[in-house]
Amino acid sequence: MTPDDEARERMRALDLLRKAFPDYRIVYGNGRWAAAAAGNPPMVWFADTPGSLCGQLFMAQVRSGGEVGPFRTGRESGSQAAR
Repeated sequence: MTPDDEARERMRALDLLRKAFPDYRIVYGNGRWAAAAAGNPPMVWFADTPGSLCGQLFMAQVRSGGEVGPFRTGRESGSQAAR
């Protein structure tokens, strides 16, 4: 995988995470993923991979009674989407 491919993959992961968890501020920097939720003090999560951050945010939503946005985009065909 080229550096450009890796950058595109990171941007795609960032976009999907932000769509799935719109209530969180999600960023990537220095090889780490981070998310913050509003609050005083704010809740903050850190992860080495987007998958790990996704799991942490999913569990935070489960525990708080929140929702997770759809991962499906308009570009996907019906055969690619979970039914």
